[in-house]
Amino acid sequence: MVDISAIVTCCDNMPYIESCLRSLCWADELIVVDSGSRDRTDEVARRYAHRFFRREYTSESEQRNWAIDQATHAWIVIIDSDEVMPEALRDELLETVRDPLYGRYFVFRRGIFLGREMRYGGWNRDLNNILFRKDRYRFDGARVHARLVPEEPAGVLKNRLIHYTHRSIDEFVRKSSRYAALQAEAYARGRRGAAAARIAANPVFNFLKNYVFRRGFLDGAHGLISAVLSSCYVAEKYARLWELENSTRRFPGAPE
Repeated sequence: MVDISAIVTCCDNMPYIESCLRSLCWADELIVVDSGSRDRTDEVARRYAHRFFRREYTSESEQRNWAIDQATHAWIVIIDSDEVMPEALRDELLETVRDPLYGRYFVFRRGIFLGREMRYGGWNRDLNNILFRKDRYRFDGARVHARLVPEEPAGVLKNRLIHYTHRSIDEFVRKSSRYAALQAEAYARGRRGAAAARIAANPVFNFLKNYVFRRGFLDGAHGLISAVLSSCYVAEKYARLWELENSTRRFPGAPE
């Protein structure tokens, strides 16, 4: 048998944390890193975790890499606190590590948006890291949308992970605004530029891609709302980038 360490990082996710951790109880080691929950997330997590840590959050990559360093087993399973692993995926994962063809594996996710599973509009293409060797891989340092490196050939598991994304539009707006700010900062450091031109063009293309070309309209009202909100996120991201690019310019009458 191959021993596996499962990792979950979390903060203020009471609605799903128990279902998430219960779906990982089979792991030989379950590590939970909480970044300062103010609800009962940490209380619930302590009941399931073999090792529980409270640690200040600085970035997605840094928090996950720190958690990986605490693991004691050769294989790492990592999921978010709003994700749940079905039994079929668990069984496939355990079978995979007995005779692995790769050092890392991806999983497709079943996205639950505003209480409904989304099947089109790009949701069906949602691919995420889930299983990898501790001695080979770490996250790339990005503050958001972190990638596992080195980027080598990887396997893809057949069964899907359940991802409870947004329970309300208010939750979507709060999260997307935070991600838009972080992504704009990353773009600014990378000197992407031309933010003003992207504010108009990219949101329109994003809407057409998800709602028309990826057939988001087949998800009904949920598909339309998802496509609109996604486009608003793209617009805010480039608006924030424009703001960062122009923040050092002097305005008439501004104090020295």
